[in-house]
Amino acid sequence: MMELLSRWFIRDRDNVTDPRVRRAYGQLCGFVGIGLNILLFAGKFFAGTLSGSVAITADAFNNLSDASSNIVSLLGFRLASRPADEGHPYGHGRYEYLAGLFVAVLVCAVGINLILESVTKIIKPSPTAYSALSMAALVLSMLVKFWMAAFNRTLGNRIDSETLIATAQDSKNDVIASASVLAAALISQTTGFDLDGWAGLGVGIFI
Repeated sequence: MMELLSRWFIRDRDNVTDPRVRRAYGQLCGFVGIGLNILLFAGKFFAGTLSGSVAITADAFNNLSDASSNIVSLLGFRLASRPADEGHPYGHGRYEYLAGLFVAVLVCAVGINLILESVTKIIKPSPTAYSALSMAALVLSMLVKFWMAAFNRTLGNRIDSETLIATAQDSKNDVIASASVLAAALISQTTGFDLDGWAGLGVGIFI
């Protein structure tokens, strides 16, 4: 699938030193990421709202922030592809590094917000009703994020892009985060002890 997408959408895809080709790779990863993250946000937000789970809802907003970071990555690749000028005789490649840094800041902000929401849920617990829908949403999210991690890392290594490699690591974090929420949901279902707030806290600290 990765090779097929790059073959379809990137002209002269093997010429990875060309700023225009690098920009095309960045745009491909960015648009794929935006589309998938918005779909995951919608699915998990719906499931989290129905179940009353702060962990699933927070995980949904994590996906929404990922879509925002994809937009930042698109902008970074667009700026980095500009040709050298008098003020930038070596080109604008550092914009990619700035985009990667901004992605990291967004991820940290999501983690801090998740910690605060989870602590509130622990102090003031509210009932959580997990369903087959919420479980399915988490499993599907893990599968999609695992593919996205591989997709961004493969193309990031191909063009030696710190931004795409950072995005891949973020997707791997999301897999672990969703797995933690799923594990807490299964334990809560079998034992009756609500771990939703604690699961959200753990995910937030990990992020």
